[in-house]
Amino acid sequence: MSVRVHSAPWVLTGGPSTPVAERGSATSNRGERDGAIADGAIALDGNTLLAVGPRAEVEARFGKAERLDAVILPALVNAHLHLELSHMKGWVAGGEGLPAWIQLFVAARPRTREGEPEQAMAMAAEDLVRAGVAAVGDITNTLASLRPLAEAGIAGTLFHEVFGFAPSRFEASLAAARAARAAAGAPPPGLRIVESPHAIYSTGAAALEALLRGGPGSLHLAEDPAERDFCATEGGGAFGRMYASLGAHFEELRVAGRSPVAAVAAHLRPHHLAVHCVDLDDEDVALLAATGATVVLCPRSNSYIVGRLPRLEALLAAGVPLAVGTDSLASSPSLAPLAELALLWREHPAVPAARLLPLAWNGAAVGASHVGRLVPGAAPGVLAAPFDVARVDDPFEYVVSKFGGEERAFTWLARQSPASPLTPDSSDRSSR
Repeated sequence: MSVRVHSAPWVLTGGPSTPVAERGSATSNRGERDGAIADGAIALDGNTLLAVGPRAEVEARFGKAERLDAVILPALVNAHLHLELSHMKGWVAGGEGLPAWIQLFVAARPRTREGEPEQAMAMAAEDLVRAGVAAVGDITNTLASLRPLAEAGIAGTLFHEVFGFAPSRFEASLAAARAARAAAGAPPPGLRIVESPHAIYSTGAAALEALLRGGPGSLHLAEDPAERDFCATEGGGAFGRMYASLGAHFEELRVAGRSPVAAVAAHLRPHHLAVHCVDLDDEDVALLAATGATVVLCPRSNSYIVGRLPRLEALLAAGVPLAVGTDSLASSPSLAPLAELALLWREHPAVPAARLLPLAWNGAAVGASHVGRLVPGAAPGVLAAPFDVARVDDPFEYVVSKFGGEERAFTWLARQSPASPLTPDSSDRSSR
């Protein structure tokens, strides 16, 4: 065993946060505050964490530490991205709402040149590593992102989308998805593939229910007020008109309800991700809280496409499980999850950074429960955020404002490594 010991003015242990009334709450007499250890240390054997705690205690067990002028913290999670769209950065204009953006996206995608997606995905995966990401919830139509994610040493779930504008198209999409899954073979350790719906406006009611009933999944939900019209009005609003322009029949797709959340809440479970959730009223927030599903916030994409941000404080107050994602480079400037949190922190100054940073540690939401917490015996991935100031009083605020707001690159002290390969269970559709 070759042990490395690192100490720092602050060590953040990760995992769920303890709600705090205001920034800079008092430090306990053991140097711990809301998941932060002042004058802390970690001991590592390769990528495996042996110990985390106050420096004096860790050094007494493992010897003198290398002192870092940094915040030490667990690696991060990007719970929603579309890696295979990385080549489309800057291709699609936003600001006119989701239906208009989708039509522009569909028109732009044929511009793709041979080899372009593969090169862009490899570069984007490297950017994820620089941003401190160890696990992802990646949305894929082709499974082409499996290789670059594996080569970058990233864990998590590939949500293989199944959708169709009519029942016959959905069945064809489902068959094609399962054939592609069989051809891809078993994913490497730490990655899994599951069948997943896309959204209420692209998957008919019966198919949507069946996919959600089958196990883990990720659903684009309440991203735009137009989805409310789609569910609640006879003509389907802007989405109904979009389908007419594409030659599809709104009546074959409609998932009816007072709102998108109300239309699907009965089928959502704690192993589901509800992504975006921008257009929510109070009843929707309460419904989401009751489901136990994790809401994944992608505020920069929402701001770009729809010009709105999620109701962060209402979701926090309701106890809705939260994670953070970036969406694709077609609608977001980067794949750095902390940049999303920096935007939320600027727009919601009453919410402490200590409440926000744990959104980027929700490894369990993407099937990588070992990522996002410094737990002895695990290999979650460990980062150092070097100081550019003499003193840091609030390590959460420093990480969010500097490494999020300025998109600085982290120093990796250890990479993630799952304890054992993820295997399908009764709630996992990856073997179907």
